Amino acid sequence: MSAQYDDIGEKVADWDVLPVRSEFIEGHTFFKALGSVREQDVLDVACGDGLYTRQLKLRGARRVVGVDISEEMIRGARRQEAEHPLGIEYHVSDAAALAPLGDFDCVTAIYLLHYAESPEHLRRMCRNIHDHLRPGGRFVTYAFNPEFSAKGPNSTKYGITMLDYPAAPREGQAISAVLHTKSPFTIHFSHWSQATYEQALREAGFKTLTWSRPEASPEGLLARGQAFWQDYLDNPHAVALRCER
Repeated sequence: MSAQYDDIGEKVADWDVLPVRSEFIEGHTFFKALGSVREQDVLDVACGDGLYTRQLKLRGARRVVGVDISEEMIRGARRQEAEHPLGIEYHVSDAAALAPLGDFDCVTAIYLLHYAESPEHLRRMCRNIHDHLRPGGRFVTYAFNPEFSAKGPNSTKYGITMLDYPAAPREGQAISAVLHTKSPFTIHFSHWSQATYEQALREAGFKTLTWSRPEASPEGLLARGQAFWQDYLDNPHAVALRCER
């Protein structure tokens, strides 16, 4: 995973302005699932260039730490921190081999779990995340939708196209998607079923798991209308998941 994001580099910044990536859908759904982080310590895993990491701090989090496997992504996040200091720490690490960084009230991860290369890799990710949480803490993630349908509708008009998506993907099958930014790029990840995700999370120690389908924010509905978003809401490429320790 690190190599592909090192190669993508600054193209990821263009991804942040895609219709589905904005506060109209993804950000709205994620922060609704997360709840308030005011005066809380937050670890943001798979933080990329820090898009959501910075928002966590601006929403009142006390300590915010960002971690990503890609040195290029962390370089961009640190550049942003140097230009607009918020007091965020950034580290380069694989979530499955994360060194102790302290105890946190919540751990967040936008697009992480579907990059697991095997069920064991997924279990290591989940164990490390659980081990960084205080008792009663929560893990909130946004991950590829295990129930995405090849029958469509696809997400192309929202900026994302699944390539040759199978009608019945196998566990761990490689999936590719094109991000239609100013300089389009392709990402690669793995398909895992909802059952596989839940087994790994429960084995790690999480007790309550709550899946949430994307919702259009009031601002998104005002800007584009319900009809524009409906195809995506009927077959979203990603969903939110909240896990209680």
